[in-house]
Amino acid sequence: MAYKPVSVEVYTSSHRILGRITPGAAGLFSFLNIPTTSYIEIEGAHLNRLHQPSRLVARYASVWIAKHQVVAILLSNRAEMGPTGMARGGYSTSAPHWVHILLGGYELRGMVETPGKFDFASLMFQSERLFVPIYIAKLFAILFPNVEAESSAMLFNRSMVDGMALLPRDEIPEQYRGAAGPGTSPLVPNLPSGSGGGTGPLKTG
Repeated sequence: MAYKPVSVEVYTSSHRILGRITPGAAGLFSFLNIPTTSYIEIEGAHLNRLHQPSRLVARYASVWIAKHQVVAILLSNRAEMGPTGMARGGYSTSAPHWVHILLGGYELRGMVETPGKFDFASLMFQSERLFVPIYIAKLFAILFPNVEAESSAMLFNRSMVDGMALLPRDEIPEQYRGAAGPGTSPLVPNLPSGSGGGTGPLKTG
């Protein structure tokens, strides 16, 4: 049975790669978090260096990347991620939390969903998963100011996380603010499958 590939924008500490990943029936989240696989194959790959973001280095039919070298993977919309299965004992629904993440030479801002109250230890160290979903997110390369991207759905590599903070209410996008405390908002929707406007363009100037 042929499975539909997912268009992705992959960031490592040195490169940006555009291409496609074919995750199979389980969905991209489950596919990337298979503990017995240590690499991903990106098909139809377009390779850019971060210090020369507007220059295409090469095109390849396939590029193989070690999972632990991937900082973040940007998707066109949330539906492409597939089921995330992030339940925690005693909770049946997820709560949104707006965060600022420092990882692998980048800064990342967006909304993560956790069962109940925000728990950094649970988010970072519970289970064997490597990649964690983040939504309505923006990615910035610290050493390359011209490199930034945004997407309605991303996956970040939690093994590369140096630190994390909850955003204060005035730094949450205005349309998602509510009567919640810092870092949370009850008005953030559980985005429908058709939401999202695609991965953001790579800024080059």
